Amino acid sequence: MKGALGLISLIWMLVIPTAALPAEAEVESVTVEIRSRVFIPQQIHLHHSRKTLLRFRNHDTELHTVVAKELFLSDDLTLSGNGAPEFGPEGLKKVIIPPDGLIEFQFTPARAGTFSYLCDMPGHNMQAMIVIE
Repeated sequence: MKGALGLISLIWMLVIPTAALPAEAEVESVTVEIRSRVFIPQQIHLHHSRKTLLRFRNHDTELHTVVAKELFLSDDLTLSGNGAPEFGPEGLKKVIIPPDGLIEFQFTPARAGTFSYLCDMPGHNMQAMIVIE
């Protein structure tokens, strides 16, 4: 009887679809590539209230920044990678990404809307958008 219960439990675990897990457990993951002074893609879509991992990978041989003043206001913002964040009185101002560098933003978008971001290095005319639905 004990062996039959174990087998039934194992079968039950295997037949429960992973889609039945709560949506909060899912992490949305998006990577923005930086090549030849361009953010690729130029527009990304994220979801309001969904945990997000947003990566910026710099493939150029020069420094770039990510400046998105109104986007990263979430209380759960975590940064990782080899970028250098700069903070001001309102919070995160920008992140400097070295050549062949990577920065990862982990956060939950707090509100829907369209948010532009840019690289503010002198001479770099780099802009892109994040749409949060």
